[in-house]
Amino acid sequence: MLDKADVNIDEVIEEYNLAGHIEELDEVGLTVVPQSTLKLNDNWFEQLRDAILRVGEARTGIKFDLDKGPSGPLPGRPSEIGHIILQHMIYEDQVFEKVLTHPVKKVLMTHMLGQDHRLAVSDAWIKWQTPDTWNQEETTGFHVDQNVVPAPWNPNKPHIANMNWCLTNYAREDGALAYVPGSHHEKRFPELGEALPRAVPVEAAAGSLVMFQGGLWHGSYRKTTPGLRVTMLGQHCRPYMLPFQDFKGRIPLEVFEKSQDPEYLRSLVRENETMLKVRPKDDSHVF
Repeated sequence: MLDKADVNIDEVIEEYNLAGHIEELDEVGLTVVPQSTLKLNDNWFEQLRDAILRVGEARTGIKFDLDKGPSGPLPGRPSEIGHIILQHMIYEDQVFEKVLTHPVKKVLMTHMLGQDHRLAVSDAWIKWQTPDTWNQEETTGFHVDQNVVPAPWNPNKPHIANMNWCLTNYAREDGALAYVPGSHHEKRFPELGEALPRAVPVEAAAGSLVMFQGGLWHGSYRKTTPGLRVTMLGQHCRPYMLPFQDFKGRIPLEVFEKSQDPEYLRSLVRENETMLKVRPKDDSHVF
């Protein structure tokens, strides 16, 4: 699937030892890149995690404590299911741009979606202990991310792919991602009750990057431990799809100026797109 038009692709694969991760994405549909491979220090991830918690508190008025969870109930569905998704994070802090332009993420996303992929969502996920009143075995039901496209899908050319930056330890009891390895080769949606018996949890230490393709069957387990599970996520899509969140023309110039890869960032948020204006030869025929 990898488009090698970018001469730096092979260099990054070799520098970060990504060949095995690319193979996993093709065969399994998901790969976990450890912190050591990403070559990022603890402070990088702590800044990202703390920024998410700060935005969560500002938007909800609730304090989120890593060890204790939220300081009070949140109105509506978040309290019912035990988690909240914060949208449009790229507007909030430069640190949210860094997760988009890291070279490992760039190469693996390019492998799955091609050179001209777009950012579809820029979200953060804060999850706490699943309430006993939630009577489902998993907290998010099994699904595929590219459900807007009718099946069957080509497993070698997904329409959508996703990233999850793990900012706390990630295991089944912590409410981790549940997925069915190789299910993207089924080329279809899972039937009701089909995925859970075949699912396995993503096990990853804080500081890991989880990436998976849009045809993979996945959900998430109940969180049975106290404290928070914090992740930064971001669906990406191919250029013929309209992103779920529209970032074009909305990101301040200084975000691009401070970016480690401004041209890639511009492409992700569609700043490199131009509008074609076609003027009819005879204006009298315009109504």
